[in-house]
This record gives sequence, C-alpha cells and structure tokens, in this order.
Amino acid sequence: MRVLCHDENTVAVQRTANLLRFMAAVSVAASRPRGVLEMKTGSDKVDDQGRAYTGSQLQIQIYVNRRQAELDAAIARALPDTASGIPFDWVSPVERAEFEEYRDLQFLEALELTSQAMDLAEFWPRRGPVWDALARVPLSSGGSTGVLLVEGKSYPAEMRSSGTNASDGSLELIKASLQQTRQWLGAASTPSWTGDLYQLANRLAHLHFFREVARVPAWLVCLNFVGDSHCPTTVEEWESGVQRAKQDLGIAGLEIPFYADVYLPAHERVELLGAHV
Repeated sequence: MRVLCHDENTVAVQRTANLLRFMAAVSVAASRPRGVLEMKTGSDKVDDQGRAYTGSQLQIQIYVNRRQAELDAAIARALPDTASGIPFDWVSPVERAEFEEYRDLQFLEALELTSQAMDLAEFWPRRGPVWDALARVPLSSGGSTGVLLVEGKSYPAEMRSSGTNASDGSLELIKASLQQTRQWLGAASTPSWTGDLYQLANRLAHLHFFREVARVPAWLVCLNFVGDSHCPTTVEEWESGVQRAKQDLGIAGLEIPFYADVYLPAHERVELLGAHV
C-alpha cells in the first residue's frame, strides 16, 4: 500500500471537499430555469446597469457589446485556429445580463460545460478566477464548440497583485495544479507562481485544465488596451511589460500553446452608453 505524504494527503482532502461543494452547487444550479445564472451584487466600479466606469473592465464591455466584429477579427488574427468564419458566441460580459462576470460553476454554466464541474473541483479550489470575458468558439468540425478565456488589462502594472491568499488545503491543491501546468508548458519549477504574477499563472492553469484534463478545445487571450485614459500605455510599453512578466514567471522564450497577447485601442465610455445597433 502506498502511503501518502503530507502534501499529497492535503491535496486529496481538498479535492474531496471541493467535490462535495460542487455537487451541492450543481444541485442548486439544476433547480434554476435553463439559461438563468445567479447574479452577483454590484460594486462602486459599475453603475446600476452593470456598466463599468473606467479601466479594462469598461474596455472589455465596449468590445464585447459594441465592437464584437473588431474584437473577433483581432483574436482570429492572433489565434488562426479559432477562425471558422462564424462569430464567437460571447457569453460574458453581455449587456442582457448586466455585464456579469463569472467564476467557478457559474463560468462553466455560461459556457454550457457543467459536465466538467467534477473535474474542475479536483483541479482547483472554490473562488477561482473571475473571468473578464468568456466566449464559445464555433469549430469547423461537426458543429462542436471550443472555449475562449479572456483576461484584460489597461496598463502593465495591473498584471501584478499581492498573490494568492488561499488557505493551507486550497494552497496545496493550487500548487499541485500549477506544477502540472509548468510541466505542460515545459517551464522550470522556479520561480514561484503564487506571488505577484499569480493571476497570469492561474489563467494559464485553467487553459491547461481545459486542454489536458477536460479535453475541451480552449484558448487564452490577454487583451492589453492601448491609450486608455485611465492610465495611458503605448504598444511598446505593453510589449516591454508583458516580456518582463513572462521573464519573472520563467516562461519567456517558451512557445505557450493556444495563447496570445492582443493589443487593442481603448475607447471612451460614451460608446457603451449608446444603444446597441
């Protein structure tokens, strides 16, 4: 009989706890009418209709809801294997749902992938990433769909944070999944991925989850907005900041599969306030 070490046992316990929580969440979700997602409360960053005031949240809302063709084209140029000639099916942040952003089971619901809930519970603890934008990607083969995961920033410093504050059990599961992601990418086991660049690291981990665990075609796009009046940044400043972040994560020079940085010009909030034509 193989005896589990302390870290392995902690991860196993956390996975079991996650499964129980996800089963309860799935039961609650199943009781809601199809297509109805539980809405989160607002914040001082958005108005009473969910429209952001500034920053990358505003820019993503503008592009998904007012400039979808432009957004789709930019992503398709960066990731040609997403280009089927059919527009992406953006499910968040959309105006009809007050620009809601999703995490955990709700983001799987939005993508119509609740069948992957158990696998996600074994891979990542609750209170995972809140996705800036999500889309279903029509594939040319047999009418099936893939997944587009989107992270948005208005200036390079936004890529950095205080790191994860996960509790012990959750932290061990996170570390185990981040290590799987490093191996998938061919990255070294150092530096730490739970520090100030944890947000990019956990997004890469979820790309790995869909591709290698769930076996769902998926792509990750980082939308970097140029010239946002919130904190104006040039393309050159963006490219330098992105390169520095990748160096600090130990992934500079690696070819990250199914991933792209896309640079888009920022626009004013008045565009979002106008009626959708």
